Amino acid sequence: MERLLDCRGLSCPQPVVKTKEALEILDKGILKVLVDNEGSCTNVLRFAQSQGHVAKSSKNPSGYYEVVIEKREGEVIREVPPQVVCDVASSRSMVVVVSSESLGRGDEELGRRLMAAYLDTLGQFAKEVSHIVFINSGVKLATEGSPVLEQVQALERMGAKVLSCGTCLNHFGLTEKLKVGTVSNMLSILEVLAGASKVLNI
Repeated sequence: MERLLDCRGLSCPQPVVKTKEALEILDKGILKVLVDNEGSCTNVLRFAQSQGHVAKSSKNPSGYYEVVIEKREGEVIREVPPQVVCDVASSRSMVVVVSSESLGRGDEELGRRLMAAYLDTLGQFAKEVSHIVFINSGVKLATEGSPVLEQVQALERMGAKVLSCGTCLNHFGLTEKLKVGTVSNMLSILEVLAGASKVLNI
């Protein structure tokens, strides 16, 4: 059985997300994924290989890329989050790094209220924010049960890309509970920070 998944025109990390979903419902056989740039091709290929599948890629004479993935009968996808490196180019200039679930030191309840107020106010500067990066316990704010989940989702709708450290999510056992943005890695985060004209650390 061969299934075709056309991801041309989709921005990172959607090709990897769509590939993961397709593999989950494919019992066995071949999944052929089409993408329109080398970065997406590399990400899909690495993801498939990280799950234990046989995968190879090639460039079509028409200019797009094909990733052919063989999923064997009885094979189960391992719960390894895809380490996706996305294109970090953006017309926006500011990156906000959130390293804690509360703002400031001292009273924790006050810190949580201050964080909510900070994220609400950040919406007024949304056109300047290219990325919001959650690290350490800050990743809890982008996951199920977060008291500020709606604020973070609103910022994403305004155009900010939300990245959560995959190592941090794994540490807290929250990888499967991420509700906004994407799982990222240190290379991607460092590239985002290096390309920013302004970084706010909170």
